Amino acid sequence: MSKIDYLGLDGHTLTTFLTVLQEASVSKAAIRLNVSQSAVSHTLDKLRVTFDDPLFVRSGRGIAPTARAISLHEPITSILGELKSLTYERDFDPHNEIIEFTIATNDFPMRLIFPKLLKNLYSQNIKTKFHFIPSGVPSANLSRTSRCHILITPAPPKDKNIFKTKLLQSKMACFYDAEARKPPKTWQQFVDSKYADVKFSDTESSIMVLPSVDTSSLKPPTITVPNFSSLPDFIKGTNLITTQLEIMSLGVLKKLDFVPLPKNTKTLNLFMAWHKSDDEDPAHLWLRQQIIETVNLTILDTK
Repeated sequence: MSKIDYLGLDGHTLTTFLTVLQEASVSKAAIRLNVSQSAVSHTLDKLRVTFDDPLFVRSGRGIAPTARAISLHEPITSILGELKSLTYERDFDPHNEIIEFTIATNDFPMRLIFPKLLKNLYSQNIKTKFHFIPSGVPSANLSRTSRCHILITPAPPKDKNIFKTKLLQSKMACFYDAEARKPPKTWQQFVDSKYADVKFSDTESSIMVLPSVDTSSLKPPTITVPNFSSLPDFIKGTNLITTQLEIMSLGVLKKLDFVPLPKNTKTLNLFMAWHKSDDEDPAHLWLRQQIIETVNLTILDTK
């Protein structure tokens, strides 16, 4: 079988491949790309011939990448980044463009930062479209990072192609309802307490980012919820506790009481992270600065 000329590999074709790789699904990739499933399948057929590899094989009810497909992830990401960089010298004026970004974050940073940011942009007549997806614990899932433009998390992936900057820092604290119980004063009391945790997936939970503490001594949580915003509803009026960033008392956990943990822990940083291919994009640079300024203003407003 003759191979397709490599010059026929355009940006749309490579983007389709990366999207299927990230979604592990032809149908989900088609929805994300706003094209038909047959169009995605046709593109994959062309790529299979070009790379002389099946690229994706059936696995249960879904598909799984071959070793060859996995090895193509980084070079193709790099190529698309280089193509995108050709536009970096363009003039950028946020008032003259519709700005669209996908942000991976959990509900705490989303509610702390973006309502205020959007109100500020709307007041300046700047048109924006933001799409939010869950960030979970991205250090355990690098592919999640490539699905978004900006990732906000305390645990960015450790990868040379991921750039990051610190947005804020906070100690972890023990949250509880003072009308229903007293806070744990010793580590043993903390360990013996009934615990509520945020579980992002079958393998990811918020307790995973508790710094400098061996969490193996903790009992399994009494209750798990999918987001931070749900915690107060379950903790109010009970003897449950949860361990989260103290700064959450400004937002999603403001209805709860909190005290320092009964064990010294390191300060935890909340990072903004992005792929190197977006590092010099003028629109991306502009949005990163808007996020930083919004976080700084939010912290100043609470002092």
